[in-house]
Amino acid sequence: MQQQQVRQFIERYLASFSAHIVETHPDYLTVKLPVEVDKDIGNRPFYWSWVEKMNLAYQPLVVTFAFHPERMPDGLRAEHMHLGASRMQQIFASTRKHGQFLCMYEQSPLALGAGSKRRSAPLVPWLGLNLKVSLLCDKKRDILLYLGINLHNPRMVHDFTSFLFTLPLTPAIPDFFYTLDRRITIEQALEMVKQEVTSVLAQEDQEWAEEARERLTEELAIVSAYYEELARREPPAEEEAMAESKDEEETAPTLAEEPESVVIDAPAISPASAVVEQPQTLDEYRSSGGRILDFLRANGIQTTPREEINQAEWQKSTPEQERARRMDELKWQYEPRIEVQLINGGLFYLYSAPAPFPTTSLPGKANTPVSRRIL
Repeated sequence: MQQQQVRQFIERYLASFSAHIVETHPDYLTVKLPVEVDKDIGNRPFYWSWVEKMNLAYQPLVVTFAFHPERMPDGLRAEHMHLGASRMQQIFASTRKHGQFLCMYEQSPLALGAGSKRRSAPLVPWLGLNLKVSLLCDKKRDILLYLGINLHNPRMVHDFTSFLFTLPLTPAIPDFFYTLDRRITIEQALEMVKQEVTSVLAQEDQEWAEEARERLTEELAIVSAYYEELARREPPAEEEAMAESKDEEETAPTLAEEPESVVIDAPAISPASAVVEQPQTLDEYRSSGGRILDFLRANGIQTTPREEINQAEWQKSTPEQERARRMDELKWQYEPRIEVQLINGGLFYLYSAPAPFPTTSLPGKANTPVSRRIL
């Protein structure tokens, strides 16, 4: 995406919200953000929570987007907009949020005729869906499907988005047009889409899944061999636990033996010369080099006895647990799977009809279908 394309996208985004353009220049663009745009890309959620809670007047945010920062005038504060900018990513997210579904009508002058008498023309409802089918394993391949479903006379076409780009569309129904009824529901149309996606996947070469399973088998065999060798070299867990308990018994002091008492004659201290020790504050204790934990313990903070501490979650993982965890990670990474994601969609009322697309596989081109793009 070049800088000119970035600017065109931002201008179209702002125009869809009827944003007020304060100043336009070949190198930058100053705009006053509307409420919806400010909430999405303004980066001031606390301001909006305060305004909505106090029911205050909205103060619009004015920002300047720079497309050529090296040619900006001195003293003008602007934000460089490019494809990797964080603000640009916020604009993309806002576009997906507000523009993922839409409803458009075709405004075709051919339907009205060239004569003086104008007649009403019908508009056929179409459901357009752009899907991303991902073939996932330790590698990834995406297939983009642009499907259109006729809701009045049920049929399906491919590459529907390219056909829409050739039509004059408007968000409001034009004059002298009326819409036809939908003979199938959206749920029934989605079932047709599922069947079409299944048919497309059936035409794909399944070698990628077989190769992924082979790599998974090899990795699982390597991990199994490693932990089997590790189990032969390390002692059993019971013997290790007995050795640790034996070491603790040897190092633990015996309670039966009492230390001999030692009497030390201390010099007598007169009451007058006795000094009362003042309690230290936390800052004084820290300045003298003491630890905060010792200060808290000396001032009444009780410590939990060792026998009451639940150390089950702190125990070291056994080789069997590590092996099972590693096996699960490998299966998640290598196991072939398919994910279908809806990019965007809409309801379109069209006077023109797209050309039908053959749903059967073409001879010699089963792996390179014309109706979809493979990434």
